[in-house]
Amino acid sequence: MKFILTLALALTICQLHAQQLSPISMENKKMNSYLLARKPASLNIKFTNLPSDSKKIHIKYSLVQLGVGFQASKYAEIDASGNAKLVLDQNYPWQQIWLDVSDYLYAGIYVNEGLNITIDAEKIGSNKGYMIADGIQYSGPDGDFNTVMNEFVLFKKAERDAIENKLRHLFDTRKDLNKDKFYASVDSVRQQIVRIENEFIAKHSKYAWAIENQSSSKFLSNYSLSYWGDVMPDLLFDKISKHQPYFTDNEGILYYKYLKSYMMSRSDNKNQNGLEGTLSSFESRLTPEKADLMKLFILEDEKNTFEQSYPQIIKRIKTPWSKNIAMEEFKKATLQQKRIDSLLGLAKTITSSGIGTPLVQLPFEAELYQIDSLKNVDEFLLNLKSKYPNKAIILDFWATWCAPCLSDLPFSKSLHEANKDLPIQYVYLCSSSSSDVKIWKNKVAEIQLPGTHIFVDDKVITELKTMLGATGGFPSYVVINAKGKVDAKAISRIEGLNRETVKQAVGL
Repeated sequence: MKFILTLALALTICQLHAQQLSPISMENKKMNSYLLARKPASLNIKFTNLPSDSKKIHIKYSLVQLGVGFQASKYAEIDASGNAKLVLDQNYPWQQIWLDVSDYLYAGIYVNEGLNITIDAEKIGSNKGYMIADGIQYSGPDGDFNTVMNEFVLFKKAERDAIENKLRHLFDTRKDLNKDKFYASVDSVRQQIVRIENEFIAKHSKYAWAIENQSSSKFLSNYSLSYWGDVMPDLLFDKISKHQPYFTDNEGILYYKYLKSYMMSRSDNKNQNGLEGTLSSFESRLTPEKADLMKLFILEDEKNTFEQSYPQIIKRIKTPWSKNIAMEEFKKATLQQKRIDSLLGLAKTITSSGIGTPLVQLPFEAELYQIDSLKNVDEFLLNLKSKYPNKAIILDFWATWCAPCLSDLPFSKSLHEANKDLPIQYVYLCSSSSSDVKIWKNKVAEIQLPGTHIFVDDKVITELKTMLGATGGFPSYVVINAKGKVDAKAISRIEGLNRETVKQAVGL
C-alpha cells in the first residue's frame, strides 16, 4: 500500500509540473482539434567545416509512431551545400526520432515545432557524437529542449543503468517475492532513480515535466509487463491506467503496448470472446480516449487477418484522429496485400527434391517447400546437403510472429544480394507454431526474400534444432560448412554480418 501511495504522489507531482507548461497528452480531449491546426514539423541538418574530399553523407532516421510497427525507418542524404531538410509525415506533438548521420552523430531527438542540428565536422573528427557532443548544436524552437534531454540521457548514465537493471530484476522475479516485500523493494529502488532525476531537474526545472513524464511512462510500462498473465490489484491498475504520456517516443509507446498486453493476458480473461471481448474490455475499464489509443496497438496483433479484423476495430474507435490512423493502416495493408498477391500470382511449379513437399518458385529466386513430418532427420539433412553441393548452408530457424526474426530477415536479404558470388545457400525453416502456410507465404513475398524456404511442423523444428545443437528460441542459426561440419554458435544475429564476417562464419 505504501508503494501505491508513493506512486500516486509521484504521478501527481508530474501532473503539477506539466500544468505549468500546458503540454498536451495523446489522450487529451483537445488532441483532435490540436492536430487539425498543426502542420508537420521539420528537422533541418546543417554541416559546417566539411572536408572537400568527404564522402557522401547518408542519414537514417527512425520515427517512433502509432499504429502498426514500432518505428518507421527512412533515409536521406546531405546535399552539395551540406544541408538536409526532413519534413515529418505526421504532426504528432513531441515525436521521437532516432537519428544516425554517417560517422558524425547518433542521437534520440524530439521534434515538436521544429529543430535545427548543426554538425561541425572538424570538431567531431573521428569520434562520432552520441546524443550531445562538442561540435553538435541543437537550435530552433525545439533546440533547448533537445539539448537538455540529451544531456539528461548521459547524466550519471552508468549509475542509472545499474539501478534500472536492479529494478528490471525485481519486476522479472515478482512472483518469487512476498507481495509486501516486492512493493517495498520496488519503491526503494525507484526512489534511487528519482533522486538522480531530481538532482538533474534542480538545474533544469523548466523541463521537469518532461523528465518526470518520460520516467513514469518507462516505469509503469515495466510494471504492466511484470503482471503479464496475472491480475494486478485494482488500486495499482487504476493508478497505472490514469497515466498519460506526453511523447510519441519509445517510453510512451511501450507504456500503451505493455498495458495492452497486460489487459489481453489477464488470467481472468479465459472466457473473453476474442477480438470483440478485448475491445469491450478496453471500453469498460479505460477512458474513451485511452481505449481508442489502445485499439491502435491491436492492429499489429491482427495484421495477418486485417481484412476481417481492421474494419471491426475501426468501427469501435470514436476518437477522430485515432480512427484516421486506423483507416490509414487499413489502406496500407490492403495495398500491401495486393502487391503480395501479384507476386504470388507469378509463382511457378517446382519438382520434388527430397527436402519436403514442393510448393512454388517465386520470381525473386525463392523456392518454397513444406514439411509436415519427417521419418528420418538425418536423411533430410543429407538431401539438403546434396541439393547444394560444394556450398555452405545457413539454416535460419524463425517464426512469423517473432519480432527479432522479422527484423533480421531484411538484413539476411541484403547480405545474400550483396554476396551472390559466395558459395552460400540460405535456407529458412519457418515454424508452424501459431501460423499457417498463407501467413508464411505472405511474409516471404512481402520481404521478397530469396533462398530456400520450408514451412515446417513445429515438432520437426524442435527435433532438428535439438539434433543440430541449436538450444535457443527464435531466431536460431546453424551453419553447415561445405565439408558438412555443423556449427550452431557461428552466427547469433544476421544484422551484424558483412562479407568478411559471413565468410568467416561459414568457413570460406
